[in-house]
Amino acid sequence: MRRVSVGVVGLGVIAQTQHLPNLALLDSLFRVAAVADLSPRLTAAIADRLPGPVFTSTDWREVCRHPDVEAVLLLTPGAHQRMAGEALCEGKHVFSEKPLSLTVAGAERLASVAQKTQRVLQVGYMKIHEQVFGDLLRGLERIGEQRLIRHSVYHPSHHSQLSHAEILRFDDGDQEVLDAAESYERQRAVEAIGDLPHPWERIYRKFLVGSLIHTVSVLRTAFAELPRITFAEVWPLDSGPPRSDPPSLFARGEFSNHVRVEMSWLWLPSYPAYREVLEVYGTEGSVELLFPQPYLRRRTAELTVRHRHEPARRRGGTESAFIRELRAFHQTITTGALPRDAMDAAADVAWLQGMLAALALRARLAPDGEAGRL
Repeated sequence: MRRVSVGVVGLGVIAQTQHLPNLALLDSLFRVAAVADLSPRLTAAIADRLPGPVFTSTDWREVCRHPDVEAVLLLTPGAHQRMAGEALCEGKHVFSEKPLSLTVAGAERLASVAQKTQRVLQVGYMKIHEQVFGDLLRGLERIGEQRLIRHSVYHPSHHSQLSHAEILRFDDGDQEVLDAAESYERQRAVEAIGDLPHPWERIYRKFLVGSLIHTVSVLRTAFAELPRITFAEVWPLDSGPPRSDPPSLFARGEFSNHVRVEMSWLWLPSYPAYREVLEVYGTEGSVELLFPQPYLRRRTAELTVRHRHEPARRRGGTESAFIRELRAFHQTITTGALPRDAMDAAADVAWLQGMLAALALRARLAPDGEAGRL
C-alpha cells in the first residue's frame, strides 16, 4: 500500500471534476508531486490547492522527466501517443485518458514500449471499471440466448453537464504550442484515415475516437469481441464552415454468434440530462446498465436484471468508476502486473476506422491511410 508519486499533465475539465479530487480521496495511495498545463495561471492556481511542495511547469516534458515523479496522468484533450511514449521512455508509469492514439500503429508501438520498459500503460476507459460490471457479466449468463444488444447515448450540451462545477479557466496558454499540437494531431489523423475532405477528420478525431470509443470499450469488455458493422449513418454532414456541435450516429452490427447490435449516439443540446444505457435482451430476460453522467463525482452505474422467474433486481455501486480505475492503476504499479490496455486500444481504434470507412462509403468517399487498408 505504498504511496505512488504522480505528475498530472493537463488541468482542464476532467482533471478538475474527477481526477484531482479523486487523487485527494486516495491520498493513502497517491501523492501529487508535479502538475503541468499550458496555462501558467491555471498551473499555479491548481498547485496552490494541493498539499505539500508541488513542482509546476507549462511543459509536459518536464513532468515526465522529473525525478520525484513515478507515474504520469495524461489528462489533456486529444490523443496522447507522443506524451505516453516519452513518459514510458523516461521510466514512468502512464495513465492516459482516452484516446491513447489516433492510429493503430501508434497504439501498438506504445504497447511494445511499455512491455520493453516494464511500465504500466493504462487507458482511461472508466466505464469498464464500474463496480457492477462483474454483476453485468453474470447477469448475461442468466437471460438465455441473446437476441439484441443496444447501447444508447443521449448527450446534452457540455455546458449543461458542467453547470454544477466551478471550473478554473485562463486564456494565457502559448498559442504556438497549441498550434503545433494541433498540427501533430492532424498529421496522425491523415495517417489513420487519409486526407478526406471536411468534416471527416473532425468526425474521426473528435467524435469517433474522442467519444464513441467508450461504447467500443464497453462492448469489447462485456462481450469479448466487437461486432461486424452492417450499417452506419452520421448526420448532419456539412460542406460549409466547421460546426461546433458534434453529429449524431446510428449503427447496426452483428457478433460472431449472430446476435444483433444497435448503437446510437444522439447530440441533444437541450436534453434534460445526460443518459447512457446498455441493454441486452435474451429469450429469458434482460439486463440494463445505466451509466452516470461523467462529470458528476461519486456517482455509479445502476444494473437491472430481469428474469422470467424472478422480480427485477437492481444493484448500484458504492465507489465511482473513476476512483476504481485509479485503484487499478495503483495496484498494477505496485504488483508489477502489466495491463493489456494499449493492445485493446489498438483494436478499438481499428474498429473505429472501420466505422469511419462505413460512414464515408455512404458519402461515396474512400478513406486512405490505415482505414483504407482494412
